[in-house]
Amino acid sequence: MDTITMFHYNDLHSKFQTWPQLVSFLTERRQAETLVFDLGDHADRTNPATEVTKGRANVRLLNEIEPTAVTIGNNEGITFPHDWLDALYEDATFPVLLSNVYHQDGTRPDWVTETLVLERAGMRIGLFGVTAPYEELYPELGWQVESPHEATARSLELLADCDIIVALSHLGFYADERLATAFPQLDVILGAHTHHVLDDGVVKNGVLIAQAGKFGKYVGEVTLTVDSGRVIAKRATLHDLSDRPFDGPTEQTLRQEYVEAQRLLDVTVAVTPGYASDWFGPSPIAELLADGLTEWCDAEAGVIPSGVLLDRLPPGDVTLDMLHRICPHPINPCVLTLDGTTLIRFLEDVHEEAFTSMHVRGLGFRGTVLGLPTLHNIESTGGRWTISGKLIEAARTYRIATVDMFTFGPLLPYLAEQRKRYFMPELLRDVLHETIKRHHVLRKG
Repeated sequence: MDTITMFHYNDLHSKFQTWPQLVSFLTERRQAETLVFDLGDHADRTNPATEVTKGRANVRLLNEIEPTAVTIGNNEGITFPHDWLDALYEDATFPVLLSNVYHQDGTRPDWVTETLVLERAGMRIGLFGVTAPYEELYPELGWQVESPHEATARSLELLADCDIIVALSHLGFYADERLATAFPQLDVILGAHTHHVLDDGVVKNGVLIAQAGKFGKYVGEVTLTVDSGRVIAKRATLHDLSDRPFDGPTEQTLRQEYVEAQRLLDVTVAVTPGYASDWFGPSPIAELLADGLTEWCDAEAGVIPSGVLLDRLPPGDVTLDMLHRICPHPINPCVLTLDGTTLIRFLEDVHEEAFTSMHVRGLGFRGTVLGLPTLHNIESTGGRWTISGKLIEAARTYRIATVDMFTFGPLLPYLAEQRKRYFMPELLRDVLHETIKRHHVLRKG
């Protein structure tokens, strides 16, 4: 009997403080035949080093650990502009497995490997990757995205002569369960996206599904016991890295990346009298953003959660670093086209205390609570809503500038079905940046 060992982790989100512990673990435990996989969302533009290097810092860190292969998550796929993603892996020393994202002309990007075959313990191991198919967003960035099931079926045909099939998935746990149900010929799905902590993995339809939380707190280990040319046992475990020692050279590398990032972000873009911030009261900085967002989107009115601005702007110089710090979210502008009845429902819902005090994780939001909505060109008098001083009419449609996170389903499910347009690749802080520059000319000399 022989054993095939795989280490996997997912959704680091550029939380580099845990990276030296992960490197320490791999340095100690990895052997020549061990497989190591990153399952996507390694990069997150909330981190200054990721932002200013367009993700190249993340690839440099990955090169150091020499992963067997990686796949991409939604943070690489739909928060990076097309040219960033297309150039991200130019210096990578590892394969990027991805079967369901293409250029708009249908060609596969140069940095993508569709399938990979390795040999371990006398067995042919077939590998492929699939990522969450954000069908409305990828085309806005110049990509095509394919159904993961269609891509999986094609990859399995290419890997038909393999003894073991492993999927690198950034689909999320429930989508992984559906994948396992549809494709029992899979042996293992190494998962990500939903940040599930699967201590012992989950077996669905004979397929072992493993996932290792988020932020580098855990490394997953999957062992396959093989005998006489077949897998006779599968086992998944998690290793908590909390008490691991830190790898010294990695810490030094990260310090250098951070210093360089701060240098590149220390650029003054405007001088202002300052803008206060309040998540549950009047917020001048949020009012400025709501105004700018409405103009940016050529909309009639704007609605943003005040909690997207994490802090005030003090009087004086405004730098790129300040804008990144107070508005770190990979959130895009969005225009909703709503009839008056739906618009009033939206406005009332976002004013509910349960909504304003909600602690949100994911959907691009990197703050604490949503806070009260900040409105531009919308008022409520005596319980009656107006736009530009005119009562909202039930049958009329309105173009409302807002944040994309409101339209994804979990927060306000009915908005997911409304007509919308996403503005990409611009992020909220790009709008804030341009709005501040427009209001406050930077005088030279």
